[in-house]
Amino acid sequence: PSIPTVRTFMDTDTHALSAADDIYEAVRRLIDEGVTGAPVVDDQGRVVGMLSEYDCLRLLAEGNRGDVARGTVRDFMSREVTAVPPSMDVYYVAGLFLKDPANRRFAVTEGQHLVGVIPRKDILRAVQAGLPASP
Repeated sequence: PSIPTVRTFMDTDTHALSAADDIYEAVRRLIDEGVTGAPVVDDQGRVVGMLSEYDCLRLLAEGNRGDVARGTVRDFMSREVTAVPPSMDVYYVAGLFLKDPANRRFAVTEGQHLVGVIPRKDILRAVQAGLPASP
């Protein structure tokens, strides 16, 4: 049997943000779209960062007595991005998640361009697909 790859289980609805987006618009999108984080891309669709709920907590932490922080996604995003190719096997990606438990999703890129995301939930779908049926 062939080894399942990221392409089989990745989500092509990336919820990508632009580094120039207002941070409050980005927070609204994360909440409305029900995601805990999203890749940040430049005008050519290249991944330049990730914005997570964790990153957005700085809006309050850096504020002072009702005066909240302001800025763009670029000001709050993490610039360290783990990207995986769609051809990578899901077993290897599961190992990457175990090495970095704080990371909830990886960008999926072909070259430098975003083609999807692979959240931990999608790796669990790969586990479920390989499990025998319940009796």
